[in-house]
Parts: sequence; structure tokens; C-alpha cells
Amino acid sequence: MKRILIISLICFFGLPFTPWWMLWVVLGICGWFATTPKEAMCIGVIIAALTWGIKIGIKFFTGGSILMQRVADMMGLGSSIGLVIATLVLVVFLGGLSTMSGYQLKMFSRSPATSPKNM
Repeated sequence: MKRILIISLICFFGLPFTPWWMLWVVLGICGWFATTPKEAMCIGVIIAALTWGIKIGIKFFTGGSILMQRVADMMGLGSSIGLVIATLVLVVFLGGLSTMSGYQLKMFSRSPATSPKNM
């Protein structure tokens, strides 16, 4: 839990200074250091939802609700809350996919002798 909080804070304060896709790179690196696929998936989902959820909430309550409502109308979602939910669903999916990709890349890069399936 401590690791999730630290990574979330780093992402939250670092994202304004980097491109938006750097979150997925950071989550891929976190997946590399995960010990199990379940841990990788949980870390990715929680960090992505926490980081983007807080950012969307801040933007929503500091005047961004008008723009969110217009975008939601253009997308046919009806309300800005629908846009927030759709965004968070996409973020959770991509967060889990990023960390699982990092974990699978680690498993792929291991030599066959050190693979857990051969032990």
C-alpha cells in the first residue's frame, strides 16, 4: 500500500510536466517489479484510477464541468458524470494492461532456466 501511495504521488505531481502517456510507461515499469500477475494488475488499476480520478475531480470542481458537459454532449453521453465514468473505465483498463505488459515483459526476458514453470 505504501508503494502504491508513493507511485501515485509521483505520478500526480509529475504528470503536469510530462506527456500524458508517461503514466503508462511508469505503470509498465511498476509491472516489471511486481512479483505476481495479480499484484501487477492491482497496482496498475489502483494507481491509474487514483491518479486520473483525482485529476479529473480537481478539474471538474474548478470550472471544468462546463467543458466536460459540452464534450459529453458531443459524445452522446448525456452528462459530465457519464464522461467521468467512461474516462475512468478506460483509465482502469489501460492501467491494468500497462502493468501486465511490464510483468509479461519481465517473464519473457527471463531465461528458460530461471522461469517459475521449470522449477
